[in-house]
Amino acid sequence: MNNIDRLLTFLIGLGLSLPTVLPVLAQTSPPAPENLKTTEALLSQVCDFLKAQPAFTVETDVTYDNVLESGEKVQYSGYQELWVSKPDRMRSDYTGDERITRFYYDGQSFSLFTPPLDVYATKEAPANLDDVVEQIAQRYGITIPMSNLLLSNPCGAIATEIENAVFVGNNLVNRQETYHILLKGEERDIQLWISKTEPPLILKGIINYKTLPSSPQYTALFSNWNFNPSLTDDIFRFVPPQDAVGIEILPSQSNEE
Repeated sequence: MNNIDRLLTFLIGLGLSLPTVLPVLAQTSPPAPENLKTTEALLSQVCDFLKAQPAFTVETDVTYDNVLESGEKVQYSGYQELWVSKPDRMRSDYTGDERITRFYYDGQSFSLFTPPLDVYATKEAPANLDDVVEQIAQRYGITIPMSNLLLSNPCGAIATEIENAVFVGNNLVNRQETYHILLKGEERDIQLWISKTEPPLILKGIINYKTLPSSPQYTALFSNWNFNPSLTDDIFRFVPPQDAVGIEILPSQSNEE
């Protein structure tokens, strides 16, 4: 019998109930380590680091749910390579079950190329990543996967949604122990797995659209983060393939005048 067992036996023998005993034991718990971080601090740390990087490359493997009209939920997959040079260069190569697209932005124009159809569209673009991401979403209804990572404030949109932040535990991503946090919002919950090693990196994210039917999820696994990439202008400049056909990209119906 260890010391705690002896103490419980002694106190219970005196007629004290277990709930009365437990607070006493809680008061004897060792103090928290000085380097223990709050959930908010973990999120700020990884966001601030990403915000401070002038350039990076990263790869993601994506799975996402699609709810059929019959109500069943099916899952699709894709992967993406992302090149970013702030404030005015980016490229996204996305290959997925439902589409294959290449997006280029060189600070003056953006181009969207669809290799299976060999068609592309090019438009003049704003002078920075924040504005181009907003313009193509608002005017053309195009969302670049992981576009939040491109912005000058990568976690700005998340921060406005969070109603409560919870530390879930020290959990694994690809056999690596990480900090696992849950950010609760009104319409969606976001889980993030953050590396324990320096620099702080997002290794996995899940978005649960909890107000939609069947609560579909979007999952991204991040790999090969590189914050010292060799990026030339050629990476961000679109040159149409010889047989590719240029098409006009029209504003989404809601933005037509």
